[in-house]
Order: sequence, then structure tokens, then C-alpha cells
Amino acid sequence: MEDDPKAAVAARYDALFFDLDGVLYRGDQAIAGAAEALAAIGEFGIPRLFLSNNSSRTPDEVAAKLTGLGFEARPRDVVTSALATASFLEREGQADATAYVIGEQGIREALGSVGIQILDGDPARTDLVVIGLDRSVDYGKLRTASLLVERGARLVATNADPSLPAPDGLWPGAGALVAAVAATTGVTPVVIGKPARPMFEAAAEATGARRPLVVGDRLDTDIRGADAMGWDSLLVLTGATRPPDLLTADETPTYVAAGLSALTTAVPPARFRPAWPEEAGAIEDLLRSAGLSADGVRSRIPSTIVSASDDLNAGPDATACLEVVGVQSTAEAILRSVAVRKEHRGTGLGTLAVASAVREARRLGLGAVTLFTVSASVFFEHLGFRRAARDELPEAVRTSRHATEECAQSAVPMRLKLRSRTAQD
Repeated sequence: MEDDPKAAVAARYDALFFDLDGVLYRGDQAIAGAAEALAAIGEFGIPRLFLSNNSSRTPDEVAAKLTGLGFEARPRDVVTSALATASFLEREGQADATAYVIGEQGIREALGSVGIQILDGDPARTDLVVIGLDRSVDYGKLRTASLLVERGARLVATNADPSLPAPDGLWPGAGALVAAVAATTGVTPVVIGKPARPMFEAAAEATGARRPLVVGDRLDTDIRGADAMGWDSLLVLTGATRPPDLLTADETPTYVAAGLSALTTAVPPARFRPAWPEEAGAIEDLLRSAGLSADGVRSRIPSTIVSASDDLNAGPDATACLEVVGVQSTAEAILRSVAVRKEHRGTGLGTLAVASAVREARRLGLGAVTLFTVSASVFFEHLGFRRAARDELPEAVRTSRHATEECAQSAVPMRLKLRSRTAQD
């Protein structure tokens, strides 16, 4: 059954900002279904931009690649870190500045378009040192850049990506080149590209967007950047991020999906928060509908999270409970009561419920999360949980009421080790 277009994810926003590699294509191959999804979204009439941290390519080159892969794209639909860098410097009043550039055609054209004078060779001084991806960089360029920064030039990085994916492995990215100059001079660069704000601010300025959706495949750039801007995000699992990565990240996307077709569906946003006492009845109903026990829900409200609208009559879309057992150094987390409304199962809400609960366990400094499941072991294994024998569980978990009284002996214990952090971190 098709969703109502007016209720589709894409229709909730005034602009869509797409990452490229890992979202629309991988290398020189379009991701299956991506072009069709963008064509369907195009019928909504929502402005969209393609965002690239790669400063070496011009918008014309990016648009030409997208067009060749079957996407409808114009140069004006592209914002690169080079364009964002030029826009940032223009806003900063440095449009008439001089710049020594380590970078390729994309950044050189973008800086020139706003009036910045590019100095080549070995200038004695300059206002700016701008560093982007440069596949012909040598020691001499890095030496000159370092000396100019030591003499007072402002150090600007188009992006801080340490590596560049290539067919034969990872190549040094712009961030690796910036790191050499920063380490030499002790100067911290101004970073423009994702996840830094200037890249997203340039995109918002280009579209006039106030409530855009960021679509990406990386938690550390796309989702982190959207989170810092206070914007919603969709994580697609067609690129760098795998489901277990969600359980170790500090940021949680608003949506997670196998691909871009999710934009045309009516998936509810994941906005997890502590449950309210007056929601206990609705949580009990949700658990029962999922075939889970609702006993003790009211006493566990302080440990329960829900994703729900502010309309109490609507009830939660998803819920989970993180129960802490034991004391101080022996404290352990038990994940229980993970449930999603029937009509929203398979939309990623369950994954984000688990990710939100596990993030709280890490915030509390707990080293592992244990759960017991009868029928969902495959789902939890997909997220990185591993089966465990009951007699190998920590005492606080093994002797808990949940383990000894509330779980059937046929329930499979599963554990996830955490890279924990204290609440003070």
C-alpha cells in the first residue's frame, strides 16, 4: 500500500540536503533505486541540494557526474566545500584578501569567484592559507603554507576529512594535509566542510531553508552536522555506516533506512525522550500488542523512553526500557520492553529505540547491556549483540528479578559490550 504523499517524510521539510558518495553512488556506480527515489521526490516540488566535502571538483563537474549516473542535477543544485569556503570568507569580509592555496580547480575557482587573489610560488606573506584536497601536493607546498601561517596568515580548511575513499583503498584527504600544517605551526584551522556549520549555513542560505532534512551515510559528518544545527536527519545504510555503529555514536538520526525510498513513505520521526507517568497505560497497550509483558510498567516509567508526539491520545510510536541493576561498580544495564507500533515495524524505529537506550547506558558509564529475547535474536545480532550463557552473566543481571522471574527460561540472553564513558565526560 502506498503512503499518502502529503504524509511522506520528504513532504515534512522545506529543503532536502543530500550527501553524495554512499548515498547516491559508490565510486562510479549509482546505488540501486537512488535515481528512482530522487525522481519520485522531485514531484513534491521541494528544493534540494547536493552537498560535497570534496573541494577539488567544481559544481559543473559534480552535476555532470550525477547526470551521467541517471540523476537530474544542475550546477546550481550543488554546494561543495569549496563554494562554502568562498561564501564564508566573503561573509567574513575577506573577499579582497590574498590567499595561498593548496588545492585543485574547485577551490581555486570558488575563491576567485568572490574576488580573492590567489598567490602562487613562494610569497613572503598572505592573508589566508586555504587547504583542500590536492593530489599533486609536495613537501614544498606544505613548507610554504606552514611558513605563511607562522607569519600570520589565517589557516582555513575546506574540510577535515582525513581520508579519501579510492578504488584501491584510502588516500590522504584534505584533513591529512591540513593536519601537517596545523601540527607544524600549532595553529587550529577554521574548518568549513561537514560536520562544521559553515557548510550547512551555505546550503540554508542557498535555499532559504529553515527546516531542512539532511540525508547522509556517515554519522560523524552528515548526522553530527545536522544535530549541531538542530536539524532532522536521515541515515541511509548504503554507504559507510553499519547498524552496530548506531550503538556507539553520540548522535542519533531522526530516521534510519536501507535507502532513499524511505523519503516517500510515512515513517514517523524518532524523537526519543523520557516517558511521562500519564503515558503508562499507552505503553502497556503497546507492549501487549507486540506480545510482550506489560507487568511493572508503571514502576519502571523513570527508566523508560518513548518516541511520541505531544498528543497523549495518539500513544507512543516506540518504546524501550533501560533497567539498571546492581550498585556502583557492579551496576549493569538490562534492556527490556523494546516495542514499536505494528504499522511502523520495519521502519528503523526499533533500531533507534535500542540506540537511544544504549546511548544512555554509555552516558551512565556502564560497560555492557544485557537483554533476554525469545523471538528477536536475529534483530539484536544485527545491531551487534552476541548470545551469552546464563551462567556467564554478571551476578547483578543473573540474579535480577527480570532474569529469574520475568523471563522464560527459553529466552536467549544477549550482551553488548560498550566503550563506556562517565556521566561527566
